[in-house]
Amino acid sequence: MRIKIVIEGEPIPAARPRFSGRRCYQPARNVEYQREVSSTARLEMGERAPLTAALSAVIKLYRKYRPTARNYGDVDNHLKNLFDGLNGIVFEDDAQIVRCVVEKHMDKENPRAEIILTEA
Repeated sequence: MRIKIVIEGEPIPAARPRFSGRRCYQPARNVEYQREVSSTARLEMGERAPLTAALSAVIKLYRKYRPTARNYGDVDNHLKNLFDGLNGIVFEDDAQIVRCVVEKHMDKENPRAEIILTEA
């Protein structure tokens, strides 16, 4: 079993939650990107049920910046946005991911995030 999902456009790292008075909320940019990830995942999965097995993930991030640039974003923040968008669609919960490899690349012409999942 191998599933590959490509999210076109600039990968967005998750930002910290914001607070307004007593209310806590996610920045709109996070929410929009997670919706885009979810929408693309639904198209890829079709009628298939979410996976239930332990999974291995390879994440390839292609952004407009050099991988060592400060504005590239932390790997863990990128994973947060991607995995939250895939939860309940591709897999039941991101706790199923037992192995994860992340690669950062520069691609000014075609920024994207590629997610490859296989059974662990």
